[in-house]
Amino acid sequence: MESSSMGLWYCHMEDQGDMWTNSLFRQTLGYGVNAILDDPHVFLFKDGIKDFATQLKSRPESHLFIQYRHQNGTVIQARNTGLLLNDTAGNPAYLLVAIQQIDLPVNGQHVANGAVSKDHQLLNDKLKISEERFTRAFEHAAIGMAIVSPSGKWLRVNNSLLQILGYTSAELMKLTFQDITFPDDLNKDLELLTSLVDGEIEHYQMEKRYFHKMGHIVTVILAVSLVKNNKGKPLHFISQITDISKMKAAETEIKSVLDVTSDQNRRLLNFAHIVSHNLRSHSGNLSMLLNFIETDTDENSRQELFRMFRDAASNLQVTIGHLNEVVAVTTTLHQNLISVNLSDAINGAIGNVEALLKAEGVHCINEVRPDVVISAVPAYLDSILLNFLTNAIKYHSKARSPLINLSSAMADNLVELSIKDNGLGIDLKLNRDKIFGMYKTFHDNKDARGIGLFITKNQIEAMGGKVTVESEVDKGTTFKIYFKQALESLSS
Repeated sequence: MESSSMGLWYCHMEDQGDMWTNSLFRQTLGYGVNAILDDPHVFLFKDGIKDFATQLKSRPESHLFIQYRHQNGTVIQARNTGLLLNDTAGNPAYLLVAIQQIDLPVNGQHVANGAVSKDHQLLNDKLKISEERFTRAFEHAAIGMAIVSPSGKWLRVNNSLLQILGYTSAELMKLTFQDITFPDDLNKDLELLTSLVDGEIEHYQMEKRYFHKMGHIVTVILAVSLVKNNKGKPLHFISQITDISKMKAAETEIKSVLDVTSDQNRRLLNFAHIVSHNLRSHSGNLSMLLNFIETDTDENSRQELFRMFRDAASNLQVTIGHLNEVVAVTTTLHQNLISVNLSDAINGAIGNVEALLKAEGVHCINEVRPDVVISAVPAYLDSILLNFLTNAIKYHSKARSPLINLSSAMADNLVELSIKDNGLGIDLKLNRDKIFGMYKTFHDNKDARGIGLFITKNQIEAMGGKVTVESEVDKGTTFKIYFKQALESLSS
């Protein structure tokens, strides 16, 4: 309206101080472009608005005459077209008027009534072209476009927006943008609209979700600007809406692929650790048992050692089977959690280091109840238990009889496994933030590589758990590992 090649004005039928004029109208009447005309009686004669509205009701399609006061005092007679805009009750509320033809003074005289000024005829032709261009650009834009009232009602929408949202024009006009906005996005949109109306920002852009007519969610990029009248009062919002639903779906798919890839990489890292650490522990255990068998002369003791050797060999086969499972799975890790009896798994892990416990004189007690069942990846659980047990054995104190105690409890619907030793301990004031870091070691041990606790924490978190540590130098360490409880345990 402001950029129209036609003089335009409108006002409220009752509160005639609530009015607006465009710059061409003000120029036509001899006022400056930035002049404020907030009283129609400055340029209209008494009852001019009422008389024009009465004519408009009876001849809405006709060109009707209005006499205007020019700024220099002369009277200009013009042909006008108008439109009465109703309020919600259907009563005329606003009057919108456009000057179509005007009698311009020539050498101080006016052209005869009804004669069309060539200049204004040219302006009218330009206006028709401009309106046609706007309509085509609006209706055939590749993105959704809308004109929205300050209250949120759709005033005008284009075909692209109707396709994006699935409504007909008549259906959408009965709704507000609030009606079809995804609830979580509404407050942010309204806050930005308030900032726009208050003049804090000139426009805004946001990612937003709408409900399609069929019920599914449509994700868009919404760009909004505000049109005000010459008194700064908001007239309407102009919204540009770009559908990015397919892009968001592709983004979700790419994220899924990346998650799977990351999961596979993490699995390979754990596989490498299990191969290098767990199998080495198995082979060390078997070698030490063989050495005991060869050197022990007591027949009863040798029989017990043979039993331990058979159990260790059986545990090695189980570990290899678990490794095959880690390599074989093709889905994400959390989908491969199975029910595992925690006490049985601990007994198996103790068996895997039985020779080492015997050699170092370490007493290991499993107090976990036999009915505790967790959700875990068996290969990861074996690796976790083996790592904590070997660390407790490796860093035991020679000043007292070494002891490792394993117990369980429930905490926040998770199974808490506590592994407590009375060994050398760790200075947590210096090392709490580094204890699970890669290549971090805390004791003078030439064989320590600082990878075990890093991998172990990774394995615990990969199964949806967590790990904490409490330790005091020369008193011992307690690790608390939290596992998801198995469904069968919950049902029982």
